[in-house]
Amino acid sequence: MLRFLSVQNFALIDRLEVEFGPGLNLITGETGSGKSIVVDAVGLLLGSRASQDMIREGSKRARLEGLFQLSQDHPALALLADAGIELESDRQLVVRREISVSGNNKVFVNGVLATQGFLAELGNLVADIHGQHEQQHLLHPRTHLRFLDAFGRLGPDLHEVSRNHRLWSEARRLLEETVSGEQERLRSLDMLRFQIREIDALELRPGLDRDLVEERSLLASAEKRLQSASQSYDLLYEREDSLLSGLSRVSRSFEELAELDPSRGDAIRRLEEAVLQLQELAFEMRDYADDVESDPQRLEDLESRLAEIQKAQRKYGEDVEAILEYRRKIGLEMEELEAAESRAEELGAQVKELAAEYLQGARRLSSKRKDVAGLLARRMEQELADLAMQKTSFEVDLKTSEEDFSEQGIDRAEFLISPNPGESLKPLGRIASGGELSRVILALKSIVTLEDYPKTLIFDEVDAGIGGRVASVLGEKLSILAQQNQVLCVTHLPQIAARAVHHYHVGKRRRGKRTRVEFHPLDASQRIEELARMLAGKNVTETTLQQAREMIRSAD
Repeated sequence: MLRFLSVQNFALIDRLEVEFGPGLNLITGETGSGKSIVVDAVGLLLGSRASQDMIREGSKRARLEGLFQLSQDHPALALLADAGIELESDRQLVVRREISVSGNNKVFVNGVLATQGFLAELGNLVADIHGQHEQQHLLHPRTHLRFLDAFGRLGPDLHEVSRNHRLWSEARRLLEETVSGEQERLRSLDMLRFQIREIDALELRPGLDRDLVEERSLLASAEKRLQSASQSYDLLYEREDSLLSGLSRVSRSFEELAELDPSRGDAIRRLEEAVLQLQELAFEMRDYADDVESDPQRLEDLESRLAEIQKAQRKYGEDVEAILEYRRKIGLEMEELEAAESRAEELGAQVKELAAEYLQGARRLSSKRKDVAGLLARRMEQELADLAMQKTSFEVDLKTSEEDFSEQGIDRAEFLISPNPGESLKPLGRIASGGELSRVILALKSIVTLEDYPKTLIFDEVDAGIGGRVASVLGEKLSILAQQNQVLCVTHLPQIAARAVHHYHVGKRRRGKRTRVEFHPLDASQRIEELARMLAGKNVTETTLQQAREMIRSAD
């Protein structure tokens, strides 16, 4: 609810501060006293467009501030959280607007600079204003279908239709993407098949490039390896002055030494072991030389294959392992593309199935709406008759087209009304009288509401053209509506004002050469005097005061 309103230099208001309470808040005052200015100020805090003409003459800027208290599960909390605007633990929302003659207008939400568009979205969740100049979302035909469904308790049917529509739309989107991408799919398949053939022709395995490089190195060094091995064999064994021949002479010298000094006998054994190892090494070199082969053709083949692998590395990966991983990925991609054709057939069948399910549910919902539409029209005519609109005709214009479908089904609804006999039914938004429009919306909200959370509802000129018993009925309906919502209502009728939980008086006063609007809450005695003034005008008597007391007691 709106708890506090502060206004400075706005229209005829130089400074105003007022606290509102829960339930029914009534605003009264003489004609032309500026009651609607207060409503306009609240409208700006809810996102209405600002104009420099709203600034009090002689001032450079107007400043408006409102404090709203949100309920624990209020949907505005999610909107604020998404915008990164934090609230205190008591969920208080502070909105401030500044209107400057320079055109540098500002909007602040809990101290955070915001846009007028964001404020309008937020304000739509917080409050509704119903008056002569407001074009609220309740007047838009897209809202009328929601009221019809809420009145008929068709939520479960609508949920099923909306769900089927989303599933159907998603399947259609996937099918369109699949079909529209056919040429691209075929081009991609050709490219992937070429790449796979090119990679497979290399017959790669992990580490192959390293093995081929090693083999190429050996073949390229065949002549040098043969020369080194043969030379090693000659030096160790084959030549007359070979190392092993020299060691034979060393062995004889060791034997002579051992005869002279038996302690050196171990040297002979160690020398013999060395000779045996050198003989084995000499024979290894001989055998190695015999096995060395020069194969120019094999070397050429290796060079060619390594060149092909290097070419593939430049295209597909830095080494053989990376190429093989790329081959695995494009293999999976090719399988998906090859399966796309059958996928399109599956999606086509799925689209038909989901379309049938959607239309079946939408037709069922449409049939129920047709039954409910008549009931809502009759109920609205009864409510409007209670509000001095006895001759009003009300109709729900429900149009059905299976070519025009949405998440709401295959129906479009618009409320039509004819306030006077003989006049044709016209859309609700084209009603000329602000008072009639406010009463229509009050009647509608008395029957059904779209929100499952409390809002601030503001009614201006709702009592235009009525009086007597009808005024009492209107006051009763406002009281009932105020049991679940905070209601702010501008009224000229004492029958309505008598039901106020919080009563405020608006008046004009001259100070010097300037006129200012003053706004005051009324206590119990002041309420009686105000109702007496509303009953008798300036000639307030004890009789009218007593009558005012009786009206307040009866309303309580």
